[in-house]
Amino acid sequence: MVHGVFLRELARKLFGEDFSRRIWRRMEIVGDILVLRKPFNVELEKLRLLATYVLNYLSYVKSVWCSISEIKGKHRVRDYVFLCGEYRSETIYVEHGARFLVDITRVYISPALNYEHRRIAEKVYDNETIINMFAGIGLFSIVSALKKKITVYSIDVNPYAYYYMVKSIGLNKLKGEVIPILGDAKDVIEKELSKIADRVLMPLPELVYDYLKYALYALKPKGFLHVYLFAKGRNREEAKINAISDYTQFLKKYVKKAHVKEVRVIRSVGTKKYQVVIDYYVEK
Repeated sequence: MVHGVFLRELARKLFGEDFSRRIWRRMEIVGDILVLRKPFNVELEKLRLLATYVLNYLSYVKSVWCSISEIKGKHRVRDYVFLCGEYRSETIYVEHGARFLVDITRVYISPALNYEHRRIAEKVYDNETIINMFAGIGLFSIVSALKKKITVYSIDVNPYAYYYMVKSIGLNKLKGEVIPILGDAKDVIEKELSKIADRVLMPLPELVYDYLKYALYALKPKGFLHVYLFAKGRNREEAKINAISDYTQFLKKYVKKAHVKEVRVIRSVGTKKYQVVIDYYVEK
């Protein structure tokens, strides 16, 4: 994106090529907020100086924050430090024609999944019933419901995510089409949503093994399953092969047939580690 190129060049001019390489992939713009992820051994004051320059050059950035921890806890959030600009962590984030109210310090959100939200929406058929097991503020759910005539049960355990999901459903006039549910997906599915889904989304890699039986319990006898997981490999192609091999072997313990419809690497998340999505058509 244009702002990504600009930010990398600005970092290079201020602090040199080495700093630029370390920081530019760790910057995201969410609405009018710039989020920096602090690299190891980089002082906050250096990031604060970079943030101040960004505010002077990019008029649409109003606030800059720095995350100082990895994603952690049941609610999957980071710890943040305010750097400069307006002291505000809430913003309106726009994606594929949908508007989302979000607080970056209270919920997980990543523009890196922008393409995935649209890709899934394009695969959905009209009149489907969908369960989004780990919905966050509802990006997959709302983008899909704006593009297709569907019903989405959108579940998250984080009360702040639920709050912002409800607000975003209202912003997009999707009340009744996207149904927000606060709770743990396994409990919600067992109590309320068994065998009703044409499609189940599992966009939380940490839980795709532990929660598979609940995803299958939610599906009709046949349906689609979208699994987001981490896979290791020397390169992207090897990571795809390993992801398919490992998860398909695990999935076939529970179903009669599992057809891989598509697999893609979303992004690198570490040394020889990638985030991968596998689309399955499952016959239970």
